[in-house]
Amino acid sequence: MQQPSFFKTLTQMSLKFLPLAVVIWFIVAWFELPRSASWGFAGVVMMYAFLLSLPPKKKTEISFGKNIRFKLPIIFIISGLIWVLAGKLGFPVWWQIEFVAFAFVGLAFFLLLDIRALKPEKSKLNWIFRLITTYALASGLFITITAQLPQFDPQHEIEKLERPPLKLSGLAGPEVIAAGREVFASNKCFNCHKVFWEGNSDRGPNLGTRQIGLYSEDYIREQILDPRKDQAPGFEDKKSKKAMPTYYEEDLSEDELSALISYLKTLRDPTHMPVEGKFPNQWTWWDDPKIIAEGKVVFEGFQPATEGLNCAVCHGKEGIPMMTGALDFRNAENMDTEKMPDRLDGVKMKDWPDALWYKRVTRGIDGTPMAPWGMIFQHLYLWKAEAYVRTFHDPLDKRTEKRPVPPIPTKEEIEKWKTDGLFLDPLL
Repeated sequence: MQQPSFFKTLTQMSLKFLPLAVVIWFIVAWFELPRSASWGFAGVVMMYAFLLSLPPKKKTEISFGKNIRFKLPIIFIISGLIWVLAGKLGFPVWWQIEFVAFAFVGLAFFLLLDIRALKPEKSKLNWIFRLITTYALASGLFITITAQLPQFDPQHEIEKLERPPLKLSGLAGPEVIAAGREVFASNKCFNCHKVFWEGNSDRGPNLGTRQIGLYSEDYIREQILDPRKDQAPGFEDKKSKKAMPTYYEEDLSEDELSALISYLKTLRDPTHMPVEGKFPNQWTWWDDPKIIAEGKVVFEGFQPATEGLNCAVCHGKEGIPMMTGALDFRNAENMDTEKMPDRLDGVKMKDWPDALWYKRVTRGIDGTPMAPWGMIFQHLYLWKAEAYVRTFHDPLDKRTEKRPVPPIPTKEEIEKWKTDGLFLDPLL
């Protein structure tokens, strides 16, 4: 009887497993897992179909060395795929390490299964000994590898529970901020939120690049105690809404909450526009229609929180300057002012970095009515006004692509902001 061709067999097996792959895809999608997970699980099923379609080969015994040379490249490829997929799904880095470690445990176990067959047992004692030895070897491999991963320390948890309650009386500003960071870390906030480069996951907003410190204390308090009320942009899906715990009002004392808010208020970036959205689908305020609309209100002097600030008085409601010397925001070719020693020469306004917009608005321009507004008004609203001002020469509806999301600043860069005096009191 003639054997079916390889491609015919592959087609038959694929058609047989295709419905199962589709069902798995829909199940994963139903539970709102990332699309990459849906395709990943479906791909595993189709790969299994492919492996089953391979024509059987004559069984031959291979040496232990050849066995390793064959399986090692495969396990490296699988481990790389596991690492990337786990990262895309938002798992913390230690979980990624653990998943890869399990893959290598599997390699060791399959190598064990593929070693030369043992001689037939001569007695019941022999097969009991071999069974126990196999189990002990597999268990030893598992324990040895997983022991290298971070371990749960019950004593550390007990010490945290027995730690005396935080008291802010007598603490100075830096000490309060440090205490707030400790509250943030001890409540496992780093498991879901990154703070610039720190943290394990992007399941929640990156509180550094989003610049939560720009917001009012009341807003931050509400986000901690009632996170379902006002969801961060890009995190409106059902899974994200349920991710943030709602028990902090009971778990945190008033002093702990105040310290935590003090720490969060320091999370600002004077060199880049705030970033919104869930990684990797993120955008900056330069391209956010809602922010630009709010910025127009600030620019035209109708924002109650910035009463007394009216940019349109000098720069014009329609962008036509009303005062001599006021910068014409309609002309994208305009250069930086020559009245400031830190001017940026040779760069047109359309290419100005975010940091220059920030400095000119918050610090003002010497010898002109352009005052250091950052000493008077919250920078949250000044950033929004800047986002609107840009539309005079770069209308939102005319853009073909969004501005790139800036890279996450490093620890060294953040320290430099402080030494360069880029933060202004009393709005730090």
